[in-house]
Amino acid sequence: MQGINDNHPLDLSYLIGMVGHNPDFMIEVFDTFIEHTPIYLAELEAALVLGNWEEVSNCAHKMKPTFSYVGRNDVTDLMQAIEYNALNEVFEQVKCDVERLKVVSEQVYAQLELEKENIRSRS
Repeated sequence: MQGINDNHPLDLSYLIGMVGHNPDFMIEVFDTFIEHTPIYLAELEAALVLGNWEEVSNCAHKMKPTFSYVGRNDVTDLMQAIEYNALNEVFEQVKCDVERLKVVSEQVYAQLELEKENIRSRS
């Protein structure tokens, strides 16, 4: 999928707009994302393995906003594509996009860990 870049910078303006410049709460949001996203991704992969395309779509839909919270709207767009393509039976594209999601998610986790360090150093 075009538009996904492993090194795409975080845009935390949405999160800051929601919570203000509250470093502790921002770190809590990052930790929650890092803790829960792998679980959601595992659910999505399990549905993919089972060929349960409706559940693949539902999982993608559930995950979609979480990437907005951490400033990766490019991944939100990927989640939208997975959701849409699962419902519209574009199965090979879904499989490719889920593999791409796994790779980019690891990069997002690393970005969030770095951002947590930056926040702590400013506090």
